[in-house]
Amino acid sequence: MATQMILAVLNALSMGMAIFLVAAGITLIFGLLKILNMAQGAFFMIGAYLAFSIIGHQQLSLPAFIGVALLAGLAVGLLGLLTDRLILSRLRHVDYHYMLIATFALMMVCHGVVKVIWGVNFFSVLPPKGLDQPLQIGTIFLSRYSVFVIAAGLVTYAILEIAIHRLWVGKLMQSLASKPWMCALLGINVSLGLTLSVMFAFFLAGFAGGLMLPLQSLSPQLGDAYLLYGFFAIIIGGLGNIRGAMLGAILLGLVNSLNTILLPQWPGIAIYVVLAVFLFFRPEGLFPSLAAQPEDSSDQNEAAMSGPVSHRKNWFRVGSLLFVAALSLPFWADGGLLYIAGSAVIYALFALSWNILFGYTGLASFGHAAFFAIGAYFTGVMLRDWPQVPFLLILLGCGVAGALVAGLLGALALRRLAGIFLAVLTIALAEVTRLLISYSDFLGREDGLVGIPRPVLDGLGIDLSRSSSYYWFLLVAVALLIGMLWWILHGRFGRLLLITRQDPDRAAFLGVNVIRVRTMSFMLSGAVAAIAGGLYAPWARIVTLEQVSFLASTQPVLNAMLGGVHSFWGPLIGAGIFAALEYGTRTFVGLSEMMMGALLLLIILAAPNGVIGLWRAYTTAKRAGTTDRKEGSVTPEEKSPRRLADGHSQS
Repeated sequence: MATQMILAVLNALSMGMAIFLVAAGITLIFGLLKILNMAQGAFFMIGAYLAFSIIGHQQLSLPAFIGVALLAGLAVGLLGLLTDRLILSRLRHVDYHYMLIATFALMMVCHGVVKVIWGVNFFSVLPPKGLDQPLQIGTIFLSRYSVFVIAAGLVTYAILEIAIHRLWVGKLMQSLASKPWMCALLGINVSLGLTLSVMFAFFLAGFAGGLMLPLQSLSPQLGDAYLLYGFFAIIIGGLGNIRGAMLGAILLGLVNSLNTILLPQWPGIAIYVVLAVFLFFRPEGLFPSLAAQPEDSSDQNEAAMSGPVSHRKNWFRVGSLLFVAALSLPFWADGGLLYIAGSAVIYALFALSWNILFGYTGLASFGHAAFFAIGAYFTGVMLRDWPQVPFLLILLGCGVAGALVAGLLGALALRRLAGIFLAVLTIALAEVTRLLISYSDFLGREDGLVGIPRPVLDGLGIDLSRSSSYYWFLLVAVALLIGMLWWILHGRFGRLLLITRQDPDRAAFLGVNVIRVRTMSFMLSGAVAAIAGGLYAPWARIVTLEQVSFLASTQPVLNAMLGGVHSFWGPLIGAGIFAALEYGTRTFVGLSEMMMGALLLLIILAAPNGVIGLWRAYTTAKRAGTTDRKEGSVTPEEKSPRRLADGHSQS
């Protein structure tokens, strides 16, 4: 038992130091720029791939191995310079929700680039010479490499602790983070200081990736787990606090080791329990920081503050034409194009559900795929095991299940959490959902549910087993749901959502129960997302863990941002554009993901109001040009105040 505990502590410290090396870069960037960099795990992965490209399958000496890890860190640091110049520096004065989405998109680009360059195969690297043999202490055998990772983490922490809290460099960094305008008045180059700090944070990610390469197989999913655990560590420790990141990482390592010993049948679940406890009862973390929660920027454009709007007649005309065109698709399209079109219809509804939270309520969910998966798995199980239950009743059950989960989460979280904390909580929800599904034989574990039958509408005598029949059912069902949502969001409830989004304090002063309104929005969003998942299961006839992945949660974000989050119809248009891009890049491994991320980045940087925002800007400029031309045709005498007054009196 003593040996087992010693090994558990060693594994806990090793895992904790690995998490800390990623979390350190995340907390440094947050402390300086108030940006929770969701691409930090991707750059950790890139550092590992760069180190692998140098090492290959040879076994290096320890100094050479450390040198390769440093080279990988320097290369990723240069990528950090490029990232700061092109992306981060342009996002320092915008709504932090857009910062989160932009770094999310950057993560997708990195994943796509890795798949295009290195492929999707798994690789492994041997530990350096001298660390590939176990270390014997009495009757206990320890991993020399794990001891080395612990030592590397402690040395890194000591350097950061001394630099931040003891040296002038750290004092300068803290000044840049808290009072950049005062530093500028004193003649300090604020932009250069922030850029160098970002480069160092990226260097830490690349160095950690190269250093921990022998610990795991190298794949494009390498950075995802470290990214999540890095987020959890800084949430537990306190945002922007390096000491908190260290303690949070060690705590996660210890919890994971105890989970392995006490609950081996539920691996990894205890970490999410601990995270939930901290989020609900101590969201500020072990070491509360003044930088714990960024505020919305006052420099947002007016469209971003006005909420979704709609030009009813024009959009209904366009929508009617598109609906008629979509109805004709089964008569001339092949099976592949029909499947893409049906999926686009479902994902349009999914994107609309996400935009109820973001566009109307001002809440960002980065784990919205959890609700989609709840509906998909619920429908798959019902159609597989209880086909006698009416399909419309199953879809209603999906909506109820999604609303209940969202209502429970909202009731617990929205009283205490907002912004970044809520975003991390929704990510954790998606991961817990994925873990629970992977543990369940009933739900197919990693294989998922396959061979899901398509339903028959007994009461109406309609057989939906053919793809064309189910496709037409999809169109009608989604159109009815969209009409219902349009009616809800353009009524009193929609106005309540907009006022709580724009100024929650004033809304509360006017008697609006802000928490209840946000919880109801969460429930409506979760219900619609679950129904979208319920429609997807018989259409795809297979449901797997991919429906709960990071990429699945980016789908509604991309569709909504692409079309425009400040329009009701924006997510629907974005889903159509994205479906066309996906169909054109479906044969290129990694290219689709890279293009999705790059497109989302372009939207955030150049057109944050999406395609509809660009169209409105164009029509506004066109009307202004027409008005200018009309005014230009008036003579100076006619434009004089006296002549205008005379003309008005004569009329």
